[in-house]
Amino acid sequence: MKQLLLVFGLFLMVTSCNKDDDSPSTPSEPARRTIIVYMAGENNLTYYIQSDINEMLNGRKQVVSNENLVIFVDKASEAEKPFIGKINTNGEMERLYEYNQDFLTSDPDNMEEVLRRCITLCPASEDYGLVLWGHASGFVIEKDSVNNTTYGARRAYGVDNGNNEPTMKGRWLNIPSMRQIFDRLGIKWKFIFSDCCNMQSIETAYELRNAAEYLIASPSEITGIGAPYNTVIPAMFIHDDVQMYKSICDNYHEQIDQRGGHLPISVIKTSQLEALAQATRTVLPTVAANVPKDDFGQGHIYYFGIIKRDDWGFPIYLQNEKTLYDMNDIIRWGLADDTTTYQSWRAVFDQAVVYSKMSTFWHANCIEEDYGYNTFKDFTVTEEAFGGVSMFFPQTKHDNSPYYKHNELIKQMAWYYAVGWSEVGW
Repeated sequence: MKQLLLVFGLFLMVTSCNKDDDSPSTPSEPARRTIIVYMAGENNLTYYIQSDINEMLNGRKQVVSNENLVIFVDKASEAEKPFIGKINTNGEMERLYEYNQDFLTSDPDNMEEVLRRCITLCPASEDYGLVLWGHASGFVIEKDSVNNTTYGARRAYGVDNGNNEPTMKGRWLNIPSMRQIFDRLGIKWKFIFSDCCNMQSIETAYELRNAAEYLIASPSEITGIGAPYNTVIPAMFIHDDVQMYKSICDNYHEQIDQRGGHLPISVIKTSQLEALAQATRTVLPTVAANVPKDDFGQGHIYYFGIIKRDDWGFPIYLQNEKTLYDMNDIIRWGLADDTTTYQSWRAVFDQAVVYSKMSTFWHANCIEEDYGYNTFKDFTVTEEAFGGVSMFFPQTKHDNSPYYKHNELIKQMAWYYAVGWSEVGW
């Protein structure tokens, strides 16, 4: 009854929307699981949309009929407006709803409306999964969630330029704003799978801890080709949780490696995040006292950095712009003199990070005029150091950064207060 009331309420809210009521909007019979793919592609990823849709068409053929695969698509195209489609078991897509005008997919109200409409058109009797397709940059946020038009400035999830241009210049969606969307939807996703860069940060995960049972993502930057949906889509419809998330990660990791890329990926069980926050709060004073406040130096695993080119064309890693360090790596380092305490913390960490696939290095984009890939390889990845989840550790070097004021931005995330950063001098 609760599920039926939810679907009925969502139907009333969506049918009252005035974006475009001329397109078909008749709800289908509830499926067992509905997966919604939110393709925010009004940016330079627009060139990958059709190939990924083709993979989804193929992947859907391997799934039984009583499941829903729904995609929302926004391309950088004047000719094609955003639309919602449903892919059936024959590998064919039916357009369920076409919007009559373009809009910002990174605007919180618009994202909420799209998700409500998808849920209403394709309800599920058991649960829902969400795929976030697009660009991302971890927890990085500023005061306004969508008010950015500077090339290269990154904020959490997006980006949508509003002009149907295939560029990175545009508006982004902050993670706290995303959390508020999910709160208002009133459902808990079975999983949120992020096919975008840097989303497996502990700050992002903690912010979304009530939004989903599992968060599946990479802590690092990923290649533009993204997930192999021909194998990942069937995995998403597995109804055994452990088998589901392991299969998603294994297929993604394996095929990225086959394509010449490298991808660390992990799964967070959100019900364990409060315990991890408390365990981290307990050890943080020791960690903060034992690791440098100015610069961690070489050799430690990090997942985001800014790279420029020197006069000879070789990549230069800007040491002051390295951030999103591997959570396990730095805490292990900070507790090197107290292995018993570290092992106790690690046991709690392993209850939260229930699965991961390790890579020895990954790629990043250069921010200068040459936007080709460069490789993060100025550290050594080992099984002991690798955790598969990033965490921001304040350092004095960030105070003078011309790019991001991370030491201040982190204060807008709930994780900052949960682990007590202010109590150890930050």
